[in-house]
Amino acid sequence: MWQQQAFVLDSKFNAYRTSNHPNFRTLYIRRRSQLLREKSKQDDMIPGMRRKYLRIRSAILQNRYNVNFDMQSNSACSQSTSLMSLNKDKQLEIDVIPRKYDFLSSPIPTTHAQASKAIVGNSTMEENYAFNNVHHIYDQHSDAVTMLKFANNDKSKLCCASNDGTLSICDVLTSPPCVKAILRCHTGPVTGCDWSASDELIASCSTDATICFWDAIRHCCLRCVSDPFYSSVLVCLFNPINNNILITGNKAGFVCVLNVSTGMYPKGGKHKIGGQILSLAVNSSGQIIWVGNDKSEIVSLKLNSSDNSILTKCHRIITSPNRGAITCLSWRSWISREARDPMLLANCANNILCLYKVSENDGGSLYLKKKFLVHHARSNHLLRSTFCPIMSFRQGACVVTSSEDSCIYFVDVERESNYTVNKLQGHACVTLGVTFNYDETILATSDVQGIIIIWSRQCQKQQQPL
Repeated sequence: MWQQQAFVLDSKFNAYRTSNHPNFRTLYIRRRSQLLREKSKQDDMIPGMRRKYLRIRSAILQNRYNVNFDMQSNSACSQSTSLMSLNKDKQLEIDVIPRKYDFLSSPIPTTHAQASKAIVGNSTMEENYAFNNVHHIYDQHSDAVTMLKFANNDKSKLCCASNDGTLSICDVLTSPPCVKAILRCHTGPVTGCDWSASDELIASCSTDATICFWDAIRHCCLRCVSDPFYSSVLVCLFNPINNNILITGNKAGFVCVLNVSTGMYPKGGKHKIGGQILSLAVNSSGQIIWVGNDKSEIVSLKLNSSDNSILTKCHRIITSPNRGAITCLSWRSWISREARDPMLLANCANNILCLYKVSENDGGSLYLKKKFLVHHARSNHLLRSTFCPIMSFRQGACVVTSSEDSCIYFVDVERESNYTVNKLQGHACVTLGVTFNYDETILATSDVQGIIIIWSRQCQKQQQPL
């Protein structure tokens, strides 16, 4: 695929971008990868134009960073027959005889992959995820904090949902870190929250059978909508493509689609799953939804692409014969250069963390890839997990999960054994919420006592000058 060729080309030059800001380099290459994957779904570029694009981009990057890469060094069968030059008007002139790009056929790195090593700073998986520094501890809530979420485009803003009936918005990077606002409107425990793509809205749901929409800047409630079945709403999630659509799941076993602007539930936007809906995940196109309930079932639904209102059931799987509740679902399109398939991560209250390979062309069907042992026996403990937000360029990929033994575990999902990369021991009781900010510099965790710990990445040791 030409998108993979473009991605590897960008990786070659990534070490030369903003040398003093390695986090920006990683974020850039991650965003670039996401754009190329989206482009692959609607690829209408003429084949000849693809080759021309790659050659032009290579010449621009070489001129920009004053680096001369031998484009054919990794392909013995290819012959270099191109002449590239920049004239005084900075217009690119290329005279090229067509040739094969066999050296770009696969982006999977080896242990000697220099571009990948430059991107990650030559650190190991354990060193990169050494979040051992406690940056701050919040205690503004009087009951369990069941969910934490950082804003999509602001690495300092954190939303916390608690069983004490309130939400809080924290700024973790001020000096000192502070609580910006306490949001009060619900009359029961707040079970879930989510940020809109623009970070202007926060949606929250509660056992009081309501969904509230908050102005994230003025910290006021804009609208409160009742569940159509007047049942406790246990989870809510914005559609990533259309933030005018909120997806909810309730205690009665229904998944509902809510129009944010009108506060109405469109016809055909309600689907009975069964059990209690505890978790939701949606893919990047916003068309496939995965639903987890308290009966150990994961069901995939398809959202009508024309009006984003009609839900159609596709597949159902049972994760465990012991019927452990599915307390959290997380979707990721591409977790590492070695694991390039879409993945779904599921916490099951049967002491397991499941990783599934997703077939999006088949209505979101799931195929079990691996299981990991995690202390999680009680279904009323809503343990969460998450993929690390920045795509891994190492040989491995990391996820983070909470646990009933009061620890936070970093798990390398590509390892066959000894998969625990790091373990954080700061809480004194069952841990629940886990979330990263978008550039992976801060990790937030919570527990059943309402304590929130903000962890910062451990600074790498700098080499002493000779």
